[in-house]
Amino acid sequence: MINEKRAINTYNNIMSDLGYEHNTIGTRYSESTENWNLRDMVAECDYTLSTFYESGHYNEELIYSDRKMWKNYTSRLKRFITNYKLYIENMKCCSRHCSKYDN
Repeated sequence: MINEKRAINTYNNIMSDLGYEHNTIGTRYSESTENWNLRDMVAECDYTLSTFYESGHYNEELIYSDRKMWKNYTSRLKRFITNYKLYIENMKCCSRHCSKYDN
């Protein structure tokens, strides 16, 4: 069984730490995320993770300027995806995230 409140809290913490408060759910900074479900959160984490490997993206440049921070962020995103991807098979995303978890 999945604890949705815990998933949202973990997801919001990751997005806030990354400076992506607009992607949080149920906060005063959230933008168009009110209908997001667990699949949306996994897909957004997957997309965000991809930016850490995208040449020229600010997140990718962290590997050179602050490797410890880069490793921390990528590990947290990977862990969130791994922990919750098993529960999203029968869900549909409410938004597009440019992720392999979009449907």
